[in-house]
Amino acid sequence: MLRGTGATLTLVGGDVEALTRWTSAARSAGFTRVAVAPGPAALTGEALAQLVAAGVGALRARLYAADSGAHDWHAKLEGSFRTTTTLLRAARALRVPATVRTPLTRSNARVLAALPGLLVDVAAVGWCVEVIAEDEREPAGGLVPRLGVGLPYALQAIAAAERAGLAAAVEGAPACLLGPLREREVPSPARAFAGCCDDCGLRGGCVGIDAGYLQRFGAGELVVRGRTAAEPAAPGPRARRLQDMFSGPCLEIAEGACWPI
Repeated sequence: MLRGTGATLTLVGGDVEALTRWTSAARSAGFTRVAVAPGPAALTGEALAQLVAAGVGALRARLYAADSGAHDWHAKLEGSFRTTTTLLRAARALRVPATVRTPLTRSNARVLAALPGLLVDVAAVGWCVEVIAEDEREPAGGLVPRLGVGLPYALQAIAAAERAGLAAAVEGAPACLLGPLREREVPSPARAFAGCCDDCGLRGGCVGIDAGYLQRFGAGELVVRGRTAAEPAAPGPRARRLQDMFSGPCLEIAEGACWPI
């Protein structure tokens, strides 16, 4: 049974009919806002307008890159970039706030800098770069980049996004590697920790590192911070705003329409 607590519920995948039913159920259960996160085939502008009329109040999209070749390769669907950016522009026309997630991969790390300009053009309200983890769908040596190589590109792109007026966040990265951008991290499920993490002052507020990554590459990229480097007990206004954008309950409506990673 759905129970809302005033939060935003994100409905992942699904067609218009299913999303309409679940939106009605979510609003009746007390959720103040319902967001939709379509899969790589996205939705049409007309479908989004129907969902807005049914009570949907936000859009969650995914872009891997600022061009069709790179995005469609990751999405495993030709035309996904075109349909996703068309949907984002439809959201702009409908005044529906849209946020975008970008998984950080070996293949897109070096081209992330081009994304903030596109996101500003489609009037996205926020962007989150997600440090992905290995699982049964992701064999060793596949999409997951070395953090020491890929994460700096992500942080540079986040800084560029902020200069352009776009709220930007990072998810799933060890706190010790975020430098002055630690407040941009949003909550995610806890991962693993290396032995050196026990003495780090950031341990209490750190998500850790993927266990598969740690097994493959070790802890050499991690930097132990002193106790004086610990995070503040309470997040600041920027951190709270990013958490509101990118955290909250999700409900997967149709597995087949969801993203591959």
